[in-house]
Amino acid sequence: MTLSRSRQIRQLELTSRRQLAGLLGGGERSRFRGQGLEFAELRPYQPGDDPRLIDWNHTARQGQPHIRCYQEERSRQVLLLTDLSRSITPVKFALLQEAVALLAFAAVAQRDRVGLVGFAEETELVLPPGNSTTQVHRLLGRLDDHPRTATGTRLAPPLDKALRLLRRPGLILLLSDFHAALPTALLQRVASRHDLIAVLLRDPEEARLPAAPLLLRDAETGAATLCDGSTSHLLWQREDQQLSTTLRGCGIELLKLAGGHPVLPPLRRFFLRRRRRS
Repeated sequence: MTLSRSRQIRQLELTSRRQLAGLLGGGERSRFRGQGLEFAELRPYQPGDDPRLIDWNHTARQGQPHIRCYQEERSRQVLLLTDLSRSITPVKFALLQEAVALLAFAAVAQRDRVGLVGFAEETELVLPPGNSTTQVHRLLGRLDDHPRTATGTRLAPPLDKALRLLRRPGLILLLSDFHAALPTALLQRVASRHDLIAVLLRDPEEARLPAAPLLLRDAETGAATLCDGSTSHLLWQREDQQLSTTLRGCGIELLKLAGGHPVLPPLRRFFLRRRRRS
């Protein structure tokens, strides 16, 4: 790691701790209340208690309704699924690196455990969750050094890996340009068990094409498509809107990051908005 890169990471760590830590996930932890909490005690049922917490076996033995009380686990697992396919241009990869650094440092600052799964057509890079700044530096180093030789993108392998890695409800962030078929059934399954957020990476240069007929070739599949460059930005807008609609139908929120713009402000706005809704 170069000295300039080390200084950049240190600055991202300080920025994340000051402006993002404490917001990550926010009140969304309570969304899965009762699934990822530790048992604390049994006590008699009181008016206003959630009937779903009644322990029927203990109630039958005591002849009086009792409920199971839980306490929140002291740490949560955060998993970053990062797209390393060929369609991730240098601009998108820079976005991904900065977002991963900010999110990972924020996670460990609020005592969560953070891990990473890098993927293209298959899962290529796996770091199980850890809860130290050393873990974050290791994660960023592995991400920086990983060879970029893959072509296509498949979203199912990293999602399957996430289900195996996280046994308790956690926070999963899927960072990709989403140039891939959406496995909607699997996305719904993951979102039902975990707090799943999609982070869309966009390179503005992809939408700035000459106003003329163009033959474009997909960086992953090699397929060629003829399009009108003057309307390419409209096609990107429609694609992003359709993606947002499909993900929303799966119970997943979409956060968009665009090259040429700072990463921290949209991250802060997104998590602050989630906190206010909780």
